[in-house]
Amino acid sequence: MQEPATRVQPGAGHRPVVLGAEAQDVDVSASSFRTLLIGGGISGLFTVLIAATLVNKGSSVGLWIWQLVFGVIFLWFINGSRGMFSGRGFLLDRSGFYVRTYGQVFGVPWDEIKAAGIGALPWIENRRPVSPERRKALEIYPADPGFAARHPELERWRVTEPASMPGMPGERYRFHLPPFSRVPKTLEAAVQDIAPQKWVGHYRRQLPKPQQD
Repeated sequence: MQEPATRVQPGAGHRPVVLGAEAQDVDVSASSFRTLLIGGGISGLFTVLIAATLVNKGSSVGLWIWQLVFGVIFLWFINGSRGMFSGRGFLLDRSGFYVRTYGQVFGVPWDEIKAAGIGALPWIENRRPVSPERRKALEIYPADPGFAARHPELERWRVTEPASMPGMPGERYRFHLPPFSRVPKTLEAAVQDIAPQKWVGHYRRQLPKPQQD
């Protein structure tokens, strides 16, 4: 028995598309929520326990340092949860690649995509720490120069940088992925299952060097 298909609206100016039964949904928001629940819960618990120890048993330099460390970690998880309820995610089937965010779905046929891969920054780049939320990103490379004109709805994700891989254009569409999650591996499996010829793997990308005054 065939599973029911999924109907999506790719965006303004595009006709609705019915996704096939093989469609895969990679839910980024749900992964962010799990990360907040685990990481924020643990760091918040330790923050409260250390605060209680400071109140009941007096202060010490070591306890204050741990209180500061866990407090900063907890605030980082809270700050990273701001887009958690945006419904972010990706839909993939034989017809194309779809971006889902804030109740909207924008679609691109696979024949308009040259390649897809996961670009990652090191923890330190140009002598500066890299925010965990900015380290890993799904990058979609357009197949031709007219892609941007046909898909203005994707403009917010378009970046132009020196090519990260030989043979790839400098222009690409970058979708940052939540840190400490399985989303990169889930996306890799989905693309390799749906459009294996488009997958170029994981690679290191570089930030443009800051201009010297």
